Amino acid sequence: MIDLPLLLALFVAVAYFTFSSRGMPAYTFGIYLDLPNVIIHECGHALTARLWGGSIQSIKFNVLPSIVKSGGILGLAEIGNRSGLGMFFSLLGGYVSQALFFVVMSYLYLQGLLLWIIPLFLGVYLLTNLLAREKSFWQNLIILIAMGSSILIYRNDSSVLMRIYQSVDVITIGFVVWYMLGLAHQFFIVLLLKNDSHWDGSALATKTYIPSVIWKVLFLIAMGGAYFAPSWLQLLLV
Repeated sequence: MIDLPLLLALFVAVAYFTFSSRGMPAYTFGIYLDLPNVIIHECGHALTARLWGGSIQSIKFNVLPSIVKSGGILGLAEIGNRSGLGMFFSLLGGYVSQALFFVVMSYLYLQGLLLWIIPLFLGVYLLTNLLAREKSFWQNLIILIAMGSSILIYRNDSSVLMRIYQSVDVITIGFVVWYMLGLAHQFFIVLLLKNDSHWDGSALATKTYIPSVIWKVLFLIAMGGAYFAPSWLQLLLV
């Protein structure tokens, strides 16, 4: 797995990109870099709200940079019928979920359980879609086919599929790195967010009267700690 010096180097590289990049190409790259994190973030909002008795109306994502730039929204979970606690935990669920998900990914990777990483990601998205009132049949079907295909590839011992198996490992490693770099990018985006802007921290401040700067610090600790999970998990698992 990636060792601490490389984690730090990548963290600094993402920081440089976040603070220095300008223009539409960099903005577009940032959108696609963040996409896996944003999917888990919005699913986290939705599933924690559902866990506390709320309902999921829909979960939507915009992938066209022009639409994201004009609307300012890459992903959105539309939730209804939330109690006070449901609202609180669903607001917490976004950044905390994307941080915890990378800890789980890192653990599975270190344990050699590559099979479960991408299917688990797709499973979280599928579960959220199935619980939502507005469902996409074709989207869910594609997710199910992708999950089933991944499992069959790993379980089949024929030589052709074993070659695919090896390539899937490469794809899985690429996905882990993609998610990790997106998590670092999200860390610096949260760091840049103003306390009075429209985001989870300001919404939590309105609901709890705890200043949004406190929520920002807590989210940064969660995301920063999760980013370095490959390093500290290795120490715990020795």
